[in-house]
Amino acid sequence: MRALMQPVQPQAPPAPLKRLPLALLAFSLLVAIPSKALADPGQRATVNVAHRAARSPTAPIIGAYYYPWYGPSPTESDDDHQWRHVFRCRLQPPQKPLLACYSSSDSAVIQQHLQQSRRAGLSFWAVSWWGPDSPTDQTFRRDVLAHPDAKDFRFAVLYESTGRLGSFDAPDYSRWTSDLAYLAEHYFTQPNYLKINDRPVLFVYLTRVYFRQRGAAALEEGRRRFGSVYLVGDDVFGPDYQPAWARPFGAVTVYDVYGQSMAIHGATSKAVAALAKNYSAARHAANSAAAAFIPTVAPGYNDSAVRNGHDGVPRYLVDDPNSREGDLFRAAIQQAALPNLDDRAGRLMMVTSFNEWYEDTQIEPTSGAAPPTTADDSPSGRAMTLGFRYEDYGNLYLDILRETAFAP
Repeated sequence: MRALMQPVQPQAPPAPLKRLPLALLAFSLLVAIPSKALADPGQRATVNVAHRAARSPTAPIIGAYYYPWYGPSPTESDDDHQWRHVFRCRLQPPQKPLLACYSSSDSAVIQQHLQQSRRAGLSFWAVSWWGPDSPTDQTFRRDVLAHPDAKDFRFAVLYESTGRLGSFDAPDYSRWTSDLAYLAEHYFTQPNYLKINDRPVLFVYLTRVYFRQRGAAALEEGRRRFGSVYLVGDDVFGPDYQPAWARPFGAVTVYDVYGQSMAIHGATSKAVAALAKNYSAARHAANSAAAAFIPTVAPGYNDSAVRNGHDGVPRYLVDDPNSREGDLFRAAIQQAALPNLDDRAGRLMMVTSFNEWYEDTQIEPTSGAAPPTTADDSPSGRAMTLGFRYEDYGNLYLDILRETAFAP
């Protein structure tokens, strides 16, 4: 078990597969670059999502973290982006995506992902971004935003801090304002870019490391030059969240669900209860600092095909003999996320993730053709599964989310 509150050093140069372990990186949080431009307490923030009128006013607006980094086939020249590193592809028999081992730039794949997202009731993606002219930037701008089916969907940038701001020990903020300038030019003015109270939203990964009690000068320069941006900080990780930590942001959120719940308690009811307690405390702390809170859910976690030291967890409650696939996700939604929706952030709820297959947090459909299995292709046959059952779940997680998004 890792020391959850001690992040490890990021690799350089960064690549998506080398992103830091979830439990050590509390992911993107909505944070407002302008000092404080939130709605008044009790006033609901407006979010520019489509088709909102068709849903209950108390239902969440759901977004998911999206990764445009997959290549079309395994090659040694692009080792970090390939499907052979995916845990589900190492199961026996494998459980592959419904769209097979796809390329993120494929127009037909993007079309299917948008259709799947609409089926799930998703309103937007927060898309992983690793810098100007990076592969993720090129795919996002050229293929995703410009896709003809993307017009009534919304998109935001997930700013990958570990790839832009240097090491944890000695952060380098020199790229921060130039990156904001690039994002303002190429993304924030797009008609389908996500906005809260008419301000473009930027999710910033791991603010609890890069912008807690440091980086103030960089944030201030960002406010001065790009005061309309609504920052969401990935800032909440564990219990006892403090109001002072939320003050620099418009909203705070969670990327790493696993590290503050399942990594400690396994896939159990106790893990869900711990997550709910953390979220309630964080929401109250953020609100007391005039910031909003955005809860996050994840279906499970298993990164054992790409790194060592993290016990993967299945997607059912192991302390309930009658539990079935998806129950961990359902419980987190009902007990941790929905009670902590915040009107100040327009009742947004995040999902980690749509398609982060390397860490097995994806809700993207599998083919649904393989039988359940406890076996993997390691010498022991269980080094990655730890003997837990994994199901080829098909569209299950889309349907669970749809029930949430369109609940009366």
